[in-house]
Amino acid sequence: MARVTEALLGKTAWSTGNETAQLDPTYGGQFGFGTNPKEWVSAQAYLPRNLIPIVLEAPKFFTKMPDSSKWVTAWKVFIEKHVRTIEGLKAGLTVDVGEHAFGGAGEMFQEFQDVKRERSTLTFGLVDKYGNVFQQFIERWITYGMMHPETKTPLLLTLDGAAPTDNLADEYSGTIAFIEPDPTGKRCIRCWISTNVWPQGTGPIEGKMDKTSALTIKELSLEFSSLTFINEGTRTYGQELLDGITMTYANPQLRAAFITSIAADVNAVAQGWKESVTSIAANRVTGPI
Repeated sequence: MARVTEALLGKTAWSTGNETAQLDPTYGGQFGFGTNPKEWVSAQAYLPRNLIPIVLEAPKFFTKMPDSSKWVTAWKVFIEKHVRTIEGLKAGLTVDVGEHAFGGAGEMFQEFQDVKRERSTLTFGLVDKYGNVFQQFIERWITYGMMHPETKTPLLLTLDGAAPTDNLADEYSGTIAFIEPDPTGKRCIRCWISTNVWPQGTGPIEGKMDKTSALTIKELSLEFSSLTFINEGTRTYGQELLDGITMTYANPQLRAAFITSIAADVNAVAQGWKESVTSIAANRVTGPI
């Protein structure tokens, strides 16, 4: 069955300059007097996809720390591959309304007085890994790049040759793009760019003992500061980032096996499936067939 001609809106009206596919609301309405089966495809709903986080900048003080490349790598991989949930990014508009009497019957004439965009926050959820690695990473970030609880100064000052000339926000904060892709994964619906991103705490660090209870997996919910921008410019940059990701051949079904040989100690054991087949073949009777 052919779809409705020009079912997609295209780069027109409120979508001028935006190549991301949107349905044309002219079609697909199914709540009139009766339904319109010919326009069934235009009734498809919008299901927001998972965000794609792309780290754009790392805190500058990372470059002054021992093994600085490990700090930058850990920051990038923490955000892009370890974080399981991202919450708090918003773009909705709210309108403040005033009103005054319209006659004496109780009707009111309403006026818009102000428009605000909802403020975004950042909360990352993840499971900490063996050795409590991420809380230790965040703790060092805070104490070396921001403030130690006793000295009230960043411990970066105590490292030989690493003393900063200032402690402006770019010294201890990073920048991240959060892309909402379309269902194809190749078009950017919107993109938040958050800067001044730094941890607001390590999350609870506690010790306990209870031999009658099972051990618990360490779940982290980490709040980060953010100064967030979202507009057509950020969406355009988000599209540039997606355009820079080549999906050709990125098929997990075709990925080579992660192991391609038998371990030597296992292979040295001459009593297994392969050996049983070999033994049977070597000890066969002859003649029946």
